[in-house]
Amino acid sequence: MPRYRMITLTRPIEGREDEYNHWYQDVHLPQVTTMPGMKAAQRFKVARTLSGDSHLPYVAVYEIETDDIDGVLTAINESMADGRLTMTDAVDATDSFAIVCEEIGKRVTAK
Repeated sequence: MPRYRMITLTRPIEGREDEYNHWYQDVHLPQVTTMPGMKAAQRFKVARTLSGDSHLPYVAVYEIETDDIDGVLTAINESMADGRLTMTDAVDATDSFAIVCEEIGKRVTAK
């Protein structure tokens, strides 16, 4: 079965970082990981920018296994639209970045 990573970069509304972090970690990730195809999710905070300009300080990585990635993405969007996925206005919805990557090679680990 194909495996994917959905990667999102976001930021909170100024002055609402605690609310944003609580919602993302304690509400959003648990809700998203109940959806079919979702295997895990984890958040990160940008520690260093190696190239370019990164003004989005938070990263979420979602692990997905499915034969129908478009169906999973449609289900996520529909769940956000109908309220099954609880959203917050503490996220700066005017500025975010998201991609879906399909796994194409074996994982290489240090020896």
